[in-house]
Amino acid sequence: MNKQITKTSGDIEVFSLEKLKKSLERAGVDNITAENIAKDVADETDVATTVDVHEKTYKKLKEKYRPVAARYNLKRALKALGPSGYPFEQFFARLLNARGYKTSTNRTIRGRCVSHEIDVMAYKDNRHFIFECKFHNNLGYKSDVQTVLYMKARFDDIKERWAEVHEGKGHHLHKLWIITNTQFTKQARTYAKCNDIELMSWRYPKGRSLAELIDQTGLHPITAITRLNRRQKDYLINQGVVLCQEALQKPEALKKAGVHGHKLKQVLSEADAIVHLKNT
Repeated sequence: MNKQITKTSGDIEVFSLEKLKKSLERAGVDNITAENIAKDVADETDVATTVDVHEKTYKKLKEKYRPVAARYNLKRALKALGPSGYPFEQFFARLLNARGYKTSTNRTIRGRCVSHEIDVMAYKDNRHFIFECKFHNNLGYKSDVQTVLYMKARFDDIKERWAEVHEGKGHHLHKLWIITNTQFTKQARTYAKCNDIELMSWRYPKGRSLAELIDQTGLHPITAITRLNRRQKDYLINQGVVLCQEALQKPEALKKAGVHGHKLKQVLSEADAIVHLKNT
């Protein structure tokens, strides 16, 4: 009999050994080890939800493959940047920087009618982009069409004034992007496509998703480090340390967070291993 599990959205699905195996391989686990771990998790009697599957798998990875565990746990590591959305905005700006964009965050930009607070303003090749980040603490939440409608109205107001003030100076406001750490509804994706708005979620669109962007840039959030506790992670985030590689660059910040001695060496070693994980 096929085992059924409950997803974070509340939907029921059949547990897929192959799906778990592929997610482990994406994280960097070799084929044989991935298959063994997947079978072990499948044999667990107290696995009833996708959260259970993730936690059991993550625990097994942490025992022997901590850096790989960090990549496997990436979606939840992004969630751990919360509860506010500001650290996620900072993290996403770092991803854009790695792609050659100049960025600024928490900008207030005047529109034709009113002023608007913008999460990330990015500039590249004489083109300006607005990136709005929709961060959710509930991984089962989907940003709907109302979110896209609201963001489009703001963008249109900004673009109208921008055309009057900046276009003649060679500064083109190119496009609106909406980014989320979870998902978009089908209606939101359809409306965005119809109105030339770019969406990016955890696994959408294929080839240009948030998960793939993180993998391509090799930038992982500080919350991916398994040897740091919640209090230490929060302290580092508040100090502007949002990347694993920034922890390597700022060991003094780790010490101020209460990481000392052998634990400090372990954290730095893990951070270095995460930074140098090979893309899959």
